[in-house]
Amino acid sequence: MNFAQILSVYLNLNLMLLVGYVSLKFLIALLSWNKLLLKAVNELKLHYAILGSILFLSILSFFLPTHDVFEPVAKVWSAESINMFSEKYHNLHDAGMLSVDTPTGTRIVDTNVFFILCFIFFTLTLLIGGFLLVQDLRNLARIKRRSFRLRKISGVSIYANDEVQVPFSYWCPGQTNVIIPTSMIYHASHYRMALAHELQHHRQGDTKWVYVLLMLKFVCIINPIIYLWNRWIIEIQEFACDETLVDQHKVESQAYANCLVEAAQTAINQKAVSVCASGLTFLVESHILKRRIDKMFNKKKKQIGRSISTAIAVGLVCLMGATSYAAKGLVQDRRVSMAQARTMVDKAQRETGIPIVVNDLVLQQLNRYIGTPEGREFMRESLKRMENYRAMVNEKIKEYNMPSELMAVPLVESGYQNLAQSDHKGWGAGLWMFIASTARVFGLKVDDKIDERLNEVLLTDAAMRYLGSNYLRFKDWHLALLAYNIGESRVQKAIEQTGSHDAWVLIRKGYQNDQDYLPKVMAAMIIMRNPNSVE
Repeated sequence: MNFAQILSVYLNLNLMLLVGYVSLKFLIALLSWNKLLLKAVNELKLHYAILGSILFLSILSFFLPTHDVFEPVAKVWSAESINMFSEKYHNLHDAGMLSVDTPTGTRIVDTNVFFILCFIFFTLTLLIGGFLLVQDLRNLARIKRRSFRLRKISGVSIYANDEVQVPFSYWCPGQTNVIIPTSMIYHASHYRMALAHELQHHRQGDTKWVYVLLMLKFVCIINPIIYLWNRWIIEIQEFACDETLVDQHKVESQAYANCLVEAAQTAINQKAVSVCASGLTFLVESHILKRRIDKMFNKKKKQIGRSISTAIAVGLVCLMGATSYAAKGLVQDRRVSMAQARTMVDKAQRETGIPIVVNDLVLQQLNRYIGTPEGREFMRESLKRMENYRAMVNEKIKEYNMPSELMAVPLVESGYQNLAQSDHKGWGAGLWMFIASTARVFGLKVDDKIDERLNEVLLTDAAMRYLGSNYLRFKDWHLALLAYNIGESRVQKAIEQTGSHDAWVLIRKGYQNDQDYLPKVMAAMIIMRNPNSVE
C-alpha cells in the first residue's frame, strides 16, 4: 500500500459522504414534494445502511484495481521532471512526487513532505480526539460510580443519579446502561416514558453507531458534510424513538409530548452532554422539539412501506458502489511496479523476436517514460510520429528479415523525428541518429552539401544493415543493440576484458556510451507493445 492508494481512499471516503448526504437530502425532499413520508425508523435504517456501505466500500477499495473513469485530481510521479529523473528518481517504495492541477497551473510537491504534514495533522487530530473520547468515557464511568442501580431489563442496567438533569443511555464494551435523574423516579409516568425512550435507543443501535460517527468526524475532520450528517442522524434517532413508542402504544401521545416539553425545559440548563451517549432531550432547540411533537400528532402524509424503503436503500447503496468505483482513481500513481512491468512484458513477449528483459535498470527507464509528465508526453508523441514511418520501417525490417521490435530504437534515438545534426561534434542525425563516420561506412553521403542521414529510407536501410551485422557478429540482440550505441569494437573489448557475453553484465561494469541506453530501448519496446501505458 503506497501513499497514492491511501490518499485516493481518503478522498473516495469523503466523496462518498458528500454523495450519500446529498442523495438522501434530495430523496427526502422529493418524497415530501409528492406528499409521501418515509417512516423515521426506516429512514434511520437507511442512514445506517448508507454509512455502513460507505465504510465497507472504503475498505474494499484498497483491494480493487484502479479504473480511469475520469481524470484524476492528483498524480504521483517517479520524478518531478525527466530532466531531474537521474537525481530524484523515486520507485514505488518511496513516496514520489505529487502533482495537482490548479486553475493557475500544475503544482508539484515532494510527497514525502506532504505525507509528513498530513501525518502530523491527522496524528494530532486523532490524539486530541482520542483524549476527548477517553475523558468522555471516564466521565461516564464517574457518573456510573456515583449512581445506584435500580434494575436490569434485557441486559440493560438502569441507574439513578442525583447529578444528571436529563436521562440518557450509552454503550461500552460489556456495558449497556441507562442513567435516569433521581428526581424523575418520583414522577412515575415520566420515569416510564423516559425509560422506554432510552431503551429504544439501545434497540435501534444508536448507542453503538455513535462511535462510528465519532470515528468519521475524527478521520474526516475537514469535511463539513460529516458534521451536518451527524446532526441529521441525531434528529432522526429521536424521531424514530418517538414514532416507535407512539405507534406501539408504549406511551400516550399527549402525556409524552408534555414529558418532552418539561424535560426540554430542564435540559436547557444542563452541562455539556456526553458525545458517547444518546438522550431523550439532547436536542433542546425549540424548532426541533416542535417538529417532534408535530410528527406525533400530524400523520396526514402517506407513509411508504418497508418494501419500498428497502428498494430505496438498495438503490442508494448501489449509488455508493458506483461512486466508489468511479472515484477509485482520484489519485493515481503513474509509476510502474515490477509486477506491472512483468505483466507488460508478458504481453510484449508474445510477438517478439528479441528477448525482452525487465530488471531494475529497465524498470527505472520505464518510470522515466511512464512515471514522469514529460516522459509520458515524449513517448506519446513519439508513438504518434512512429505511425507516419511504420509502413516504410516495416518494409525494411521484412526485407532484411529483422525483428519488428527494432522499430523501438528510433523511439529512444530521436522520438521518430528526422533531426539534422547538431553543432555538437559527434552527435548523430536522422531517425536512427547515425554519426557521420558510421553513416559513411554504410554508404551514405555526409558532407557540407548533402547529408543522406536525413533521407529516412536510406538511413533506415543502413540501420538494418548495421544492426544485422552486429547480430551476426555477437549472436545476441542485446549485445547488437549495445554495439549500436557504443560501437562493436568496444563491445568486443568489453567481452574480452570481463569474460562475459551478457550485455547486462557489461552495462553494470560501466561499458556504456549513452547512460542506460539498452534499458531505454528495452523500456521503449515494452511501451511500444503497451501504448495505453502512456495515455
